[in-house]
Amino acid sequence: MNACGCDKDIVAMSRRDGSDVIKKCGEWFSGRTLLCEECEETAKRQFPQGWKYYPGDVCAHGVYVGGVGPDYMCPNCELGP
Repeated sequence: MNACGCDKDIVAMSRRDGSDVIKKCGEWFSGRTLLCEECEETAKRQFPQGWKYYPGDVCAHGVYVGGVGPDYMCPNCELGP
């Protein structure tokens, strides 16, 4: 079972020969996290601001705060309520 709590198979892409690349829900593929329909709907409710690469990587103010490397933080989040 993956981080999203689901173990469903997802067609990540179709090859030129017509065969499919199958991954599990919650796996990283081609620069983003793959989610099944149910997990994507749950993530949309939990993160209505959306995301760039995986759910939770954009704060409520729309600033990208995820990933590794430079510390991308939101000044509004750091100031608090």
